[in-house]
Amino acid sequence: MQGIISPALGRVSPVPLEEPLPSPAAPTHALRLPTSETLDGGAEVTDSSFWSLVKLEFLEAGTFLLLNAFLAKLASWQAGVPMARCYAELWPYLLGIHLALSWTVVFVPMVLTGQSIFMAPMGLVLASEQPERRLAFSLFHLASVLVFPLSFLCMVLTPNHRTLAELLTGQEILLRPAPRYN
Repeated sequence: MQGIISPALGRVSPVPLEEPLPSPAAPTHALRLPTSETLDGGAEVTDSSFWSLVKLEFLEAGTFLLLNAFLAKLASWQAGVPMARCYAELWPYLLGIHLALSWTVVFVPMVLTGQSIFMAPMGLVLASEQPERRLAFSLFHLASVLVFPLSFLCMVLTPNHRTLAELLTGQEILLRPAPRYN
């Protein structure tokens, strides 16, 4: 144990510091399918999450589709013209609105809390505590959801079943830690 020594106006004796007790962290279980090593080695097998991630991205892609279809109908109704003509003439403005609305409605909660609106009921959470990293992940996750078939292909072909956003950012979607009862 060492003490803190600092210059002061008066006489200050060194204060011994006690080592902080390591707090047992709640276990987090990565969302991965069991491998043959975990099955043969007798190690603990974690919950299968491949279909949880597929369900998550599918629900978010469906939400984008419905939300943007509603916005397209609203824009053509407001302009009083057919949807094809509305998007032929106003596509630069409407594209920005579509992207902003999609990101705002679904992924602003991910930036603020580390979860999208569909992650919370499934017990999933982003593994990052830094808002900047969550912001970057939300943007890549938006791109991953917009190209859902490509993200599904990434989940099938990678050995640990990572989504496209997880591959591009290096971050993971984890199961929320179980509460500890003492």
